[in-house]
Amino acid sequence: MTRVRKGAIIGFGNDAANGHVPGWLERRDFRIVAVSDCDAQRRTAAAGLLGGVHTYTTTEELLANEELDFVDIATPPAFHSQAIIAAAKAGVHVLCEKPLTTAVAEYRDVHAAVSHAGVVLHTVHNWKYSEAFRAVQLVLSQGGVGALKAISFDTARNGCAASNGNWRMQAATAGGGILVDHGWHAFYLLLALANEQPSRVGAVVERRRYVDAEVEDTAVCRIDFPSLAAQISLTWAASERRTCWQLIGDGGRLVVDDDRLIVERQGTQHSQVLQTALSAGSHHPEWFAGVVESFRRELDDPEARGANQAETEWCLLMLSLAYASGAQGSRPLTVPPRRTLWEGSGMPL
Repeated sequence: MTRVRKGAIIGFGNDAANGHVPGWLERRDFRIVAVSDCDAQRRTAAAGLLGGVHTYTTTEELLANEELDFVDIATPPAFHSQAIIAAAKAGVHVLCEKPLTTAVAEYRDVHAAVSHAGVVLHTVHNWKYSEAFRAVQLVLSQGGVGALKAISFDTARNGCAASNGNWRMQAATAGGGILVDHGWHAFYLLLALANEQPSRVGAVVERRRYVDAEVEDTAVCRIDFPSLAAQISLTWAASERRTCWQLIGDGGRLVVDDDRLIVERQGTQHSQVLQTALSAGSHHPEWFAGVVESFRRELDDPEARGANQAETEWCLLMLSLAYASGAQGSRPLTVPPRRTLWEGSGMPL
């Protein structure tokens, strides 16, 4: 008989309602039994979508009244760490929206809490389960462009898609601008493609459209790995919505331009149309199934446990160093060992 793990969603905004709930409803081995949110309308929406689950106004009330196996944290970034720590103290596993945290100091407390409790901490790295990224991985696994030498990710958006009072423009709530919102996705995709630890990070951080905003709307990051170089270009100040990836190997070039995948090798070109464009929508419910399965694997397999948390730690290092580099005239900064995140020393920030 399949064991059913009981969980709760903390924060029931658009990401939870439109991105997470469809994935949870597809599973027979997970069941959402409760939701916490400070907003009455969102609690009502949760009860409607999830068939009358218990609802609470605070995380503390939720954890005090429910026997849970896990929580799914989908609040804005500023509230992630306190919810993670509370869940860990209750002995509850954690799935959390990206970015896990936006500050190294916050992560030290999170690391201590989950380490002491022995619970799984898993960040939602959903772009890894997109049709486009799976197609890229297939081409690379077949040697389609040879050994990778350079990668570029370009994310252009005509404005910042935000709701609930435009919290993505509030530094205290979002923790940063487009580097937090889109850069984090690029960081973990680069880690998966390079299969190496990053060595240096440099960045230019700007405000082009939202010049009076508290956070950046444009950023360009250069990330060096031992065997390849990568560049991430991000902006909310574009005139169109578009996502383009380019991977150059020693035997060819691979491009994903929204809904087209193109492979150029030895003077030939192969092109295919993807079912879904990378820039289509913001919540991507079809990708969440892969996130849930990755979370399940870490819950059940001791050998798999911790892989996502390690990936998350590299993302946090790259994010922190990108902001530090931007504040220091784009000076490239050496990436320290991951352990500096929780040991509290050696960070060049």
